[in-house]
Amino acid sequence: EIFSRVQSRDNAGFVIVGDGPLKEIIEQQCASEKLEVLFAGRVSPDEVPKYMNALDVLVLPSRSEGFGCVAVEAQACGVPVVGSDRGGVPEAIGDGGIVVADGESFEDRFAEAVAEILHNPLDPYKLRARAVEFDWSVTVRKEIEVYRDVLSKS
Repeated sequence: EIFSRVQSRDNAGFVIVGDGPLKEIIEQQCASEKLEVLFAGRVSPDEVPKYMNALDVLVLPSRSEGFGCVAVEAQACGVPVVGSDRGGVPEAIGDGGIVVADGESFEDRFAEAVAEILHNPLDPYKLRARAVEFDWSVTVRKEIEVYRDVLSKS
């Protein structure tokens, strides 16, 4: 539904990487609505940057998502993200895209957010810099600081 709304406004094409139990349903729905979608299927981790770098925006409408590592991966490639407000997705997106709250007219609001990013792109250098905040070395350093702080107070 989101793809249909975006494509009708912006003549956009879409790439879906990965697969799962909804793949056939999504393929049928895209075919019936004559949407321009490339289904890449599963790709190796080495191929992910190739796909990410071809995107103008990563669309992550998941209503059941853990942290949202794919959002950070996209930002590391300079790609903004439009995602749902589920799980850790809002934290992963931060100011590197738009978070869309679940609820009434979700698909319409999500499509509007995608159009906003397409028409007003974010600075890819800022996106890459933001992604570095999630680098393992940075995360470990922050955890060590927390432990030191806790130990110094005990």
